Amino acid sequence: MADETKAESLATDVKAGPAAEEVSVKGVAEDIKGAAAAESAPTVREIFALPEKDTDPSDDRWKEFQDRIDKEVKGIKWTTAMPDLAAKVCELLDIQIPNILVAAWKKAKELQTALEKSKATPDEVVYLELAEHSINSDHKPSLDVRIKGATVKRIELGVQLGFKLRGFVLKIQNGGIKEMQTGNCEARGTIKYGTLMIAEKKLEPIKLPLSIAIPSAIQYLTPRGEDVPVKPEKPAVVAAAESARTPVKDPVKDIERIEL
Repeated sequence: MADETKAESLATDVKAGPAAEEVSVKGVAEDIKGAAAAESAPTVREIFALPEKDTDPSDDRWKEFQDRIDKEVKGIKWTTAMPDLAAKVCELLDIQIPNILVAAWKKAKELQTALEKSKATPDEVVYLELAEHSINSDHKPSLDVRIKGATVKRIELGVQLGFKLRGFVLKIQNGGIKEMQTGNCEARGTIKYGTLMIAEKKLEPIKLPLSIAIPSAIQYLTPRGEDVPVKPEKPAVVAAAESARTPVKDPVKDIERIEL
């Protein structure tokens, strides 16, 4: 399966003053958002080894990105301390890798058919063994700096991810992906700000938990299994300044193999 998912990251609201000026975090697609798939599962930020805070070590490319952001917002008149916009952009990359995989798998016609079929026998558990396949995923997380509701600056990243997967098994029940049992996962990718390369990862294995429970928010083809189209969520908003802007696998008796 070669599939592409396009999504953008979601951040929860963090109040830091009146909302006359705010930094807006563009929302995430419905099939990727939701609770973390597993606390120990890696995120996009982690596989690129990006810093979590200013005091963490960072390479020259990340520092160049920070310097460029500082120059680009220099003309904005902040009435309070200017927020660390580079750090806020970095927070957008806290996307769980398993959630990205699930979002891509749900776009495959073969899996959609299997999920729909499982609704006919809701008490039955089916295990689907996925053939070796690849996933390509594109994301554009962004921050909007606004003054009185008007956007004066947008910071948008271009994130490209690629995965090679082998030996994965999905636990299916009543129209939902309840669990993934992982196999070998290799990942590669790039993160850019315009033409500036911020981070690059060559293809190499990444470690995933042996078994990952899938959050209910992303198990189904539609929210909670409803037969209605998904409606995009409104962007979340982060206020910035006052007037500036190892589990044991279940026994698998009858595994159905599908080619995605």
